[in-house]
Amino acid sequence: MRTLTFITAMAILLPILSPAQKKYRVVVLGSSTAYGIGASVPDSSWVGRAKAYYKSQHQLDTIINLAVPGSLTDSGIKLLPTALSYNPDIVLVSFPSNDIIADVGVPKYMSHLRTMYNTVTAARKKCYISTTQPRDDPFNELTLKIARDSIVKEFPINYMQFYDPLVAPGSYAINPLYTAEGTHPNNAGHRLLFQALLAAQAIPSTPLSLVLSGFSGSRTGLGVVLNWSFADAGANLDFLIERSKDGISYESIHDEKFLSDSGKDQYSFIDENPPPGKSFYRIRAVADGEDTTYSKVLIIDAQTARLAIENIYVTGGHHGITTMIDIPVDGSFRLAIFNSAGIPVKQQSYTSRAAAVTLDVPLPSLAAGIYFLQITTPDGQRTIRSFAVL
Repeated sequence: MRTLTFITAMAILLPILSPAQKKYRVVVLGSSTAYGIGASVPDSSWVGRAKAYYKSQHQLDTIINLAVPGSLTDSGIKLLPTALSYNPDIVLVSFPSNDIIADVGVPKYMSHLRTMYNTVTAARKKCYISTTQPRDDPFNELTLKIARDSIVKEFPINYMQFYDPLVAPGSYAINPLYTAEGTHPNNAGHRLLFQALLAAQAIPSTPLSLVLSGFSGSRTGLGVVLNWSFADAGANLDFLIERSKDGISYESIHDEKFLSDSGKDQYSFIDENPPPGKSFYRIRAVADGEDTTYSKVLIIDAQTARLAIENIYVTGGHHGITTMIDIPVDGSFRLAIFNSAGIPVKQQSYTSRAAAVTLDVPLPSLAAGIYFLQITTPDGQRTIRSFAVL
């Protein structure tokens, strides 16, 4: 009878004796908003709210906040060794406007963010990048929006949307409901940024999956060749190769299975029918049919891409433009801007690697009117696109 009672008691206790939930160590790299400027007290900042919330959910070990008010992305790069010395599971990067205001330029800003993301993921850590934030600055507010678009495109599954919740409807400025001085979010604004962090699922409620590494790809005569490797997660895995034409909507094109006792940790797949133009690839790894993680996104450019001007934005109060250009091959090209009378107002030569290149082009003050941007290459290719200065 005692044995039966003991077994019954154990059966009642077994559901309680489940493995301890994973608690994450998080490092924050950023500037004044991540530091907490604008919030009345640290606990009301988005980082403070995140700390309290995830602690209450038993998901957080600690948040180490290395944000420095006024800093730029180059400071974040210098702090990477310190950040990684804490052995974090997740690194949150948030430099939402200082680089743009300091005229660093969108290309260099994106290069710095890319360096931080790649360094963190190469150390087998998760990394999330915040978008820019709007602010009351008529000379830079459009560039902040352009940078937001670039971040979403560059890090489609690893970004925190800090721009859209704060922007005033029908404008590029920050909503006065969410700021006290036109630059930093107030308590209500910080609450929205915390909600954006939740929406990004940067700090997951389930244990982190294996970290995929060495994911690379290239276009060959056989198609797009993808290679990847990983550390043995002690689980049966499905590697789902997913492809997208726009970096937003993905479809699964191949399922590669891994058995935990196979001893294999390097894989390859050839997409024999890639679509024309630019393609986006990622791997969705599913462990034991449940836990899911994603690789970084690879952007594979078309081998026969045509010269094209993707977009043009007037910036700096008519004193410049930002443009994204598709370059078919490595080499030089010439940029020229003409007014409606055909008179050149800007001519300059550039050298770039093949793929999409983003340029910040300073200009003399332009009168209102229609202008034409022309790109020519040494082999005679030419493309023209108009833009308006209002």
